[in-house]
Amino acid sequence: MSAEATSPLVPAGPLAAARRFGLHRLRESRTLCIGLGIIVFWALVALLAPLIAPSDPNTQYMSAVGHALPSKTHWFGADQLRRDIFARIVWGARPVLVIAPLALISSYIIGVAAGMTAGYFGGWVDDVLSRAIDVLLSFPKIVLYVVLIASLGPSAFNIMLAVIFISSPGIARLVRGITLDLRTRDFVAAARTRGESALFIMLVEILPNARGPLIVDFCMRMGYTIIAIGVLGFLGLGLPPPNPDWGGMVREATPMLVVYPHMALFPAAAIVTLVMGFNLVADGLQEVADAS
Repeated sequence: MSAEATSPLVPAGPLAAARRFGLHRLRESRTLCIGLGIIVFWALVALLAPLIAPSDPNTQYMSAVGHALPSKTHWFGADQLRRDIFARIVWGARPVLVIAPLALISSYIIGVAAGMTAGYFGGWVDDVLSRAIDVLLSFPKIVLYVVLIASLGPSAFNIMLAVIFISSPGIARLVRGITLDLRTRDFVAAARTRGESALFIMLVEILPNARGPLIVDFCMRMGYTIIAIGVLGFLGLGLPPPNPDWGGMVREATPMLVVYPHMALFPAAAIVTLVMGFNLVADGLQEVADAS
């Protein structure tokens, strides 16, 4: 039995749930629609990369002049190794849209479990978990990323591990705060009276009522994670070459930025637009929630 289900002012059923969370009003938020459009665009680019890209991202065009400017043959130009920048950007969307969601979903599984346990049980359990979370959050994130990737070595799997390790504490703190509030509600007391287990109450009673803030937070953290992956690539700690890496492409173009700005402009624009898409979705969801 959830909090909304116990209220006589809120009708039951899927349609009522949709109305309650404003799902029928999502299309009324222009911010949300624009953000979803950007995300869908990049998702389609990643999915259809073999059809969109003119060639393999590592193909070297010996007929092209190094650092070739955008042309009919190379829409975004060529890099210092005479590889098509457009093809590398298209193929580079795939690792970003695989690593970031998988790492963040794993982070939420760990963070939700730790935060909900700390918030629900309280006492020494809360003290131990909260102190561990505080210790991890006390370190600068970029320093942790650099230390972890430098120790483990640059690879897609190690980047995911770093994201999970660094993102989980912040998620746990958020979930703990939400749980501390929800555990005092009447629907949780009713579940305890019925003799439900702590696991049942956390998963069935508390978690569904926390999904609104968590969805918004997930979209915001997706943007942060994409930026982090780009920064790691720029620092040379991203995907190992010759894999297409947006951050790595910007780093490779830095020495020639004044003469050939297009080499850094296009991959940087890809990072910015994808991050902006998730931020707009988060803002749009918040607008819908506030208007509901």
